[in-house]
Amino acid sequence: MGKVEIARAILAAEAVKRSADHQQLRPIAELDDPRELALLSRIPPGMARLKLEQSAALARLPVLGELMRAGLLDLDRFEVVRKWTQNLDTTQAQTVGAGLAGAAELNSKELRAETDRLICLVDPSGAERRHVRAIERSSAVSYQSMPDGMALLTAHLDVVPARAIFDQVDADAETLAEDGRTWGEKQVDVFVDRALGKGRPVTVRTDVTVSAKTLLGLTEEPGYIPGVGPVDAATAREIAAQGEWDRVCQVPGCTRPAMQCEIDHARGFASGGGTDACNLGPLCRMHHYLKTIGLYRFTREMDGVRHWTTPLGFVYTTRPRPITEPEPP
Repeated sequence: MGKVEIARAILAAEAVKRSADHQQLRPIAELDDPRELALLSRIPPGMARLKLEQSAALARLPVLGELMRAGLLDLDRFEVVRKWTQNLDTTQAQTVGAGLAGAAELNSKELRAETDRLICLVDPSGAERRHVRAIERSSAVSYQSMPDGMALLTAHLDVVPARAIFDQVDADAETLAEDGRTWGEKQVDVFVDRALGKGRPVTVRTDVTVSAKTLLGLTEEPGYIPGVGPVDAATAREIAAQGEWDRVCQVPGCTRPAMQCEIDHARGFASGGGTDACNLGPLCRMHHYLKTIGLYRFTREMDGVRHWTTPLGFVYTTRPRPITEPEPP
């Protein structure tokens, strides 16, 4: 069996598994007893309760349930949306689910970000309230001793400063000389320096994409922060003064922020490709290299639709997403 046939067999088996998961979930809600389900399926009670919640969510997310039934969406990605929408009412959850008709083309990280964006649209005030409440209830720093003289220091905090801290640690670590330390050691060393006040200038920034209407308070469309995802309108407005529009690597499934990518000519400059907006776009260093050496092929149409062709001949297509929701007709 050749590699293409193996790949097709894997896809076929995955589709069967997805449909089977849907078929199993459908009747589970009728049991309404996690203890009975736990004994029946030989699973822990906690897992049984989760399956009951997933079964009930099929009614709240019928579009995604249908994708599962058709073998196009796996249970793990369905769970991403179920968990993210559990605090919405049924109508709001169904609206979010309806906006995810293309979920089969997204990986779990992309799906989480798109779900976040839709939640901010259907329940903007609720998204802001939940964010503020989470900061009040969940913000904490904890310490746990670990074996071999190590410790786990954990901070649970607002996503925007958390991402800024993480990016700053990486930026600091990249400035250190090659001296035998691993990347992880360098990250920890600069983190300790920062935390203990050994002064270093701040060299990273938080960029946000936000529509003019949101800035003016005319709409509650969410903003977008590279490396974080959608953020509620209030947060976007708060940091918009330093914001700019950043996209991500154009390859399907890659979420490397554009500011960390290299600018690529979809059609090579030597082959007549123009240096203009229709032909230029961000590719992360790895995907740029794979395209350059010819292992993968990348093409971009005039309307911005991108096609990524693998060595086995499979073609994956992505479309540019608008910064704001289109105006109703």
